[in-house]
Amino acid sequence: MRLFLLLPLALCFGLRAASPPPVYVTVWFDTEDFIDPRSDDAAKEIAERLRALGVRATFKVVGEKARFLERNGRRDVIEALRFHDIGYHTNYHSVPPAPAEYLETMDLAEGAAEFYAREAGGVRDLVRIFGQRPSCYGQPGNSFAPHVYHALERLGIGLYFDAFTQVRIDDQPFWYEGILTMASHDAFTVRAEPDAPPGIAEARQAVDAEWAKLQQRGGGFLSIYYHPTEFVNAEFWEARTSPAAPTLREASGGCRSRALPARSGALMRRSRNSCDT
Repeated sequence: MRLFLLLPLALCFGLRAASPPPVYVTVWFDTEDFIDPRSDDAAKEIAERLRALGVRATFKVVGEKARFLERNGRRDVIEALRFHDIGYHTNYHSVPPAPAEYLETMDLAEGAAEFYAREAGGVRDLVRIFGQRPSCYGQPGNSFAPHVYHALERLGIGLYFDAFTQVRIDDQPFWYEGILTMASHDAFTVRAEPDAPPGIAEARQAVDAEWAKLQQRGGGFLSIYYHPTEFVNAEFWEARTSPAAPTLREASGGCRSRALPARSGALMRRSRNSCDT
């Protein structure tokens, strides 16, 4: 009798031990371009396509980008993004000074207070516009500063989520200054460039390869990220706002939308034939 009671338990434990280690996939978009309205349509189409596939991504939104959508009456874009997880990507992104610049000479307490003073308004605007508190924070570009961690808790944000190299442990999540940090950059990060090889098949192979590596390590998380503006512009939007850099129109004599393959969809085909004024 005792043997029959133990046998189902042994089978259960055996099945559990044979299960593959879990691999979690994060899909996220730094939504930051508050210069080109076409990036609004890109964000909307991405959000709607993912929803149709049953995929909930993270859109890390810049405060000024959210206000840009609001000012321009783009409730359709706001509603499309609201289905997904909303993160915070600073108030003004690349508008100087960036966090690493203005925090460079401050100690941790002073810098945390300064970051909070500059960024709390952006967080409040995301809550007001999207109806949800940002789940995470991501730095603008490479602008990392440890002071930020001491302000995130006060902002009600418990996750630092980005792709950076300043602090990382085996390219997997870790705790730093009391904040969960997901900072995979090169390893276990997969991107297929929108306007160049590899194609879809190659990208799938890359994902499968990284997935297999993680299972061999006992599980982990795989990061896939883009920027909506990448799908409608050949350069990042900051290049058009820097006084030292020519605008896309000046550099090319006209619009420089990406020449994307037809599989990128109707929005991308429209972007090839349109130019902002």
